[in-house]
Amino acid sequence: MGGKTELDRVVAYVPPEWKQELENWADAEERSVSWLVAKLIDKALKERRVRVED
Repeated sequence: MGGKTELDRVVAYVPPEWKQELENWADAEERSVSWLVAKLIDKALKERRVRVED
């Protein structure tokens, strides 16, 4: 893991309980928190694009 990537880094501060919930969710999906958050952001942006286009 860890290697070069062409992705940009985004930092967010969240309450400890959110972090714990995200970690639990990521563990259940056998993914990283970073992967999970990226997928959530992707979904939110897609939904926003649809609303903005309407």
